[in-house]
Amino acid sequence: MKFLTVAKQSVIALKANKLRAFFSILGIVIGVAAVVIILSMGQGLKGLVTNEMNAFGPNLLDIAVKIPGVNQTESIASMVQGIKITTLKSKDVKDLKNQQIFPYITAVNGQAIGQEWVVYGNKERRVLVYGCSPDYPLIMKTAKMAVGRFFSDAENDSLAKVSVLGSTLAEKLFGQESPLGKNVRMKGMNFKVVGVFEPQGGMMSSSAMDMNDFIYVPLEVTLKEILGIDYLTEMHIDVSDQQYVDRAIADISRLLRRNHNITDPDKDDFEIFTMAEILKRVEEVSVILNLLLGFLAAISLLVGGIGIMNIMLVSVSERTREIGLRKSLGATAKNILWQFLIESLMITGLGGVIGIIFGIIVSTLIGLIVRTQGLPDWPLTISWLAVFGAFFLAALIGLIFGVYPARQAAKKSPMEALRYE
Repeated sequence: MKFLTVAKQSVIALKANKLRAFFSILGIVIGVAAVVIILSMGQGLKGLVTNEMNAFGPNLLDIAVKIPGVNQTESIASMVQGIKITTLKSKDVKDLKNQQIFPYITAVNGQAIGQEWVVYGNKERRVLVYGCSPDYPLIMKTAKMAVGRFFSDAENDSLAKVSVLGSTLAEKLFGQESPLGKNVRMKGMNFKVVGVFEPQGGMMSSSAMDMNDFIYVPLEVTLKEILGIDYLTEMHIDVSDQQYVDRAIADISRLLRRNHNITDPDKDDFEIFTMAEILKRVEEVSVILNLLLGFLAAISLLVGGIGIMNIMLVSVSERTREIGLRKSLGATAKNILWQFLIESLMITGLGGVIGIIFGIIVSTLIGLIVRTQGLPDWPLTISWLAVFGAFFLAALIGLIFGVYPARQAAKKSPMEALRYE
């Protein structure tokens, strides 16, 4: 009963200072909502990337170039600074397609990417040229033909000037006109359009590199007549069954070392990633990103806690006579301490509940907006860890920042408090 009486007194005190209590609660609401929203968006982004990766299937191998003798991180940093590795060749693609040596490999794609102006009639557009192997649709499971076909091995080997357009590029150049059989000009050469892809959703269509705005050209003509290079930037390999993945990595590594004249595995100029490794890296980056964003959002909770402490200290000062009167009527220091502590906990508890509700509503709305604005595969995710964590943190902040003002109130002498003006 004593506790209920003290709690009732706390509620009365908060009602008497509604505006002050409102702004104290508002600080906690903003902090809790920020934690819930940011971490929920982080979970949604992680889910989107994971779904995109899973679309390739678990048997995909990615072969990336790297600087010999250094790890992948150092290699990427060096290549960003302008160092190029030119050892990955078309011959590697052809050798890997040898079914007698690699019967478990179902598709091989080599890629080279550049940027060029594509012209049709009086329309022109600067787009990314994606040079790729005829196996590209077998690797990229989301790449489906809307009309026409993809180019063949014979067209790739004979340097045929054919192309497949992304859905956005086809619409921008041709509008309602059918692109099939028409020629687009690139670097002064005519490329016959043999197919158009269906729109690719998800991150494929919303990033800075919109794959729907690509022109897809056979790898060999891209290398020799468009980019004027003889090396690839990356390769993708699809294995028939996951049980062959380890064997494929070992066999592919041996072939590439032989082709690149590498005798020491520590000097490899390539690195092979499995889809499981890529997903693991996505998970690691996601955890680090969520921790960082969560920490930044939690700072607003800390600021809210400091605000509560300041407001409670002001409240202690303004209610000095009340404290003296209550003590003179028999209230103990413990009763006074609990009254102010409960007030602090009520502020943070109510702010936490409202912040959670507000955070869930905003997170859901943001998810819906994102899904309708080009990322239909974005999962509507609420991070319940963030929900419970934010509420626990809010309560902890209320407890920590409420103790000092409560102790200051409890230590006041009844006689001095009654004489306070």
